[in-house]
Amino acid sequence: MANPFFNRGPIQDPRFFLERRDETREVARLLAGVQNCSIVGPVKSGKTSLLFHLTRQEVLREYDLDGREYGIVYLSLEGLADLQPEHFFHLMLRESARQTRGKIGIIWPQFERREAISFLELRQVVEQVGEGGEKLVICLDELEMAAENPAFDLNFFSALRAIASLPNVCFITASARPLHELKAAGRKVGSPFADLFSIVRLRPVAFDAVWESFCALALEAGVDIRPERDLVKDLGGGWLHHLQVAAYEVFERKSAAPKRGEKKSAPIARRLTKSEREFVSLRAYEQVEPALTIMWERLSREERKRALAALEGRSEGRGVDGLTITENGGARPLNALAKRFLEGRRHDQEEPLEAYFTTDIARPDRMRMYGMVRALMRAVEARDRYARGHADRVTRLAVAIAKEMGCPEEVVEAVKVAGRLHDIGRVSISDTILLKPGPLTPMETEIIRTHPLVGVQILDAVDFPWAVKPAVRYHHERLDGSGYPEGLIGDEIPFAARLLAVADTMAAMTADRPYRRALPAEEAIQHLVANAGTQYDSAVVEALQRVVARGIL
Repeated sequence: MANPFFNRGPIQDPRFFLERRDETREVARLLAGVQNCSIVGPVKSGKTSLLFHLTRQEVLREYDLDGREYGIVYLSLEGLADLQPEHFFHLMLRESARQTRGKIGIIWPQFERREAISFLELRQVVEQVGEGGEKLVICLDELEMAAENPAFDLNFFSALRAIASLPNVCFITASARPLHELKAAGRKVGSPFADLFSIVRLRPVAFDAVWESFCALALEAGVDIRPERDLVKDLGGGWLHHLQVAAYEVFERKSAAPKRGEKKSAPIARRLTKSEREFVSLRAYEQVEPALTIMWERLSREERKRALAALEGRSEGRGVDGLTITENGGARPLNALAKRFLEGRRHDQEEPLEAYFTTDIARPDRMRMYGMVRALMRAVEARDRYARGHADRVTRLAVAIAKEMGCPEEVVEAVKVAGRLHDIGRVSISDTILLKPGPLTPMETEIIRTHPLVGVQILDAVDFPWAVKPAVRYHHERLDGSGYPEGLIGDEIPFAARLLAVADTMAAMTADRPYRRALPAEEAIQHLVANAGTQYDSAVVEALQRVVARGIL
């Protein structure tokens, strides 16, 4: 069944372009006055989709703009990092001739065989077009990419200003930052280009209007998503991309597993189960986290501080676009997805990686190793978001148990690193298995059981001074030989792996997963105690009980 929600790229089919009527009206008003405008919004806020929307003649007519007068050209600066200005001007002229109808198409053949034209030649062509009463609208997408081309210097932007100042030309640019904040050749674009532009910011959308459109699209495809209104609203709030992702995942979940007895012709109207809703939340976060990370990396220190403060409602003044929203003079996280992301970033600040290590941290070789550990951790977390919180809890428990048992420093360090990386092999396993909201098949179970061996293969690139690799390889072994990957028995299992096995089991049983709710700590401990001496090391289980009794979990 085709999914009607397009969230993995710009929306080019007009049927799936939702909302943005206020922004479209604002741009159309500026176009009527031949005024340059800059569409500003963070990553995945719909800037490119809006540009595509504005290139349609029917949109111009809807806002009383005569489509015969306007030639609209779309051009992205992405991938043009090596282009010289003269080649860019030739590209701009070529695309204008290809995408519009009018005098440019008549003039173009005399330049077609060339590879470059000067700014003066481009200007002469545009002026000739203006003499015929035609207006040229040039949509420049991904304007930040201009900063990556050293040839696009202030002279280049001065030339663009000259074109933008012509009475029959206006530019519509799209960027995450206002033009006056962008830099080219190491300097701010600022004047002489940015001061010609009015800013149109992409804002949160009206949920009810978007939701009605989502439901109509889903019903066309045979799925009724209306029972999940609150889930989609909680996850997406008023941010269009997040709403699209949440609706997308709800649609996928409902269409993937229809209940027995449902008629094929009838829309799938059943409510999702609790575990399915949790699965949708996990999958939605997986989808938006990369874009949120890119957004976060572009924020200033002050903006990050303001965004994190919104978690406690302490942020005052304007919110941070794409992460927080301002209400009643203060800011709060934009939605449940943004809140989860910010909580993760706060954790990074409170517990930097180096806090987990104490031995010879100043040694250059150790610092290189810690840097590689950080990179490996990021790989795990980007691939499997459950792994982040789980690794934190396993590490905290494992270190507390090791200290409780009076282990030597090298064992403590080994379980610190191994706790963080013990599930790194999961990067090789498909999402459909990792996030499956139900029992695994025998084949899927065998695939899951490959992750310790894959993890060790990945860690072969690092020369650890402690027993990290054995702990990662054997943390699923059990004393009675029932574990994997090698079925080791008793003392054949390294001590660090036996310790990690107890911490891992405790953390896993007391955390929510797509297929079940978390168990109470008491019930998890009962399982460990009942299997102490057969599956788990008795001394380690006893130490865990003392640790949990002190409130460490």
